[in-house]
Amino acid sequence: MLIHNVTIFTNDENNTVLHDQAAVIQGTRIAAVGKSADLQHQYPNSEQIDGAGRLLMPGFTNTHMHFYGMYARGMSLNATPHNFHEILIHLWWALDKVLDDEAVYYSALLPAISAVRHGVTSMIDHHASPNACAGSLDQIEQALSEIGVRGLLCYETSDRDGKAIRDAGLAENERYIRKCSKAKAQNPDHLFDGMMGLHASFTVDDETLEKAVAIANYLDRGCHIHMLEDYVDETLTQEKYGRSVVERLAHFGVLGKKSIAAHGIFLDDNGRKLLTDSDTIVVHQAQSNMNNAVGRADIFALLNSGVTVGLGTDGMSADLRREIMTGYLMHKHTASDNNLGWVEYEQMAMKNNPAIYQRLTGQKIGRIAVDYLADLILVDYFPPTPFTGDNFWGHFLFGLIDADVNTTIINGKVVMHDKMIAGIDEQAIAARSRVVAKRVWDSYHTG
Repeated sequence: MLIHNVTIFTNDENNTVLHDQAAVIQGTRIAAVGKSADLQHQYPNSEQIDGAGRLLMPGFTNTHMHFYGMYARGMSLNATPHNFHEILIHLWWALDKVLDDEAVYYSALLPAISAVRHGVTSMIDHHASPNACAGSLDQIEQALSEIGVRGLLCYETSDRDGKAIRDAGLAENERYIRKCSKAKAQNPDHLFDGMMGLHASFTVDDETLEKAVAIANYLDRGCHIHMLEDYVDETLTQEKYGRSVVERLAHFGVLGKKSIAAHGIFLDDNGRKLLTDSDTIVVHQAQSNMNNAVGRADIFALLNSGVTVGLGTDGMSADLRREIMTGYLMHKHTASDNNLGWVEYEQMAMKNNPAIYQRLTGQKIGRIAVDYLADLILVDYFPPTPFTGDNFWGHFLFGLIDADVNTTIINGKVVMHDKMIAGIDEQAIAARSRVVAKRVWDSYHTG
């Protein structure tokens, strides 16, 4: 496949922008990048897509998502929460208990469609459905497969619902990791991979941490955990286990270069040092933190310490660009510093997010270069001013961020073209999802 007549943003170290260019895809990977006329001559029998002057760039990566959060959209709560702990109790822990297999499937299918429409090609999800645990990651995989989205999945293991459900969560993570390892042994470009999911320190007992880390280490995977999203994580961890959150996670081996700690709002200097020394990934999600009124993570101290910080949407949206702009403005406004975040947000969104996915899965994404996986998007962006690698981020924040995605290609396959996702009846899918949602909501309100 030859995509020609495009401007290419390569997303390499120099933010190289190439004009009147083309890219050739063979199988799942990028085979060539060069002048349109040269590659059309070199590959005369290729299937061709005329980009009509659009921008071709790598697809976006979302490094912390909760697909099942979609079923909270429009739902009335049984009680009014007054703090984050009550939000967990009255909303998320009550909602996840009433999810069944069909709800898990549709809760991933609709966000996958939205992701493709907004140029997100790979997602790291953190799932919970205590009464529909076994096989739940297969339900999510099936939904993403129907659209063609790349996914790194895990199940949220916790002790809050008892040992039997705890054990089911550990087993689901182990089963799914093994399944993906087997698939990737046959095909390294397989769309899916797994890691060990954990809820948060204050809901996970010592024995559970030991078991989870033992499984993760044996399978050469990391852990994906919420960390200090609210100070209740610290206070209850200290009361129940006698250690601070980060010290406890370090003690049990949860931290490490293949692990993700989401949020990190209430970190102190010692916590940051432990994260830095262990090379743990931290993922920031400003929209969710603002929505829950829990505070603002000092991502700048983390980045300055050498921590790899990524961006996620935490179930608020499948659109990473919305997260980028919200967080960028939040930090500037809160700190009263009009220069804050410019360099950092470009680094996190464009460089760190794909690097995180590559670190955890071994798959080369996030760049338009030979031998990288062909996860690409064509964007309806026609620059009104000179467009170069030096000013790319200015174009992104104040132009590209609102531009429509015309075409999305994942793993070399055209998933969406001219804004149409072939074989997908989104209205019918949404209609069935509404039926499922009503069942879920009825169970929530009567449960």
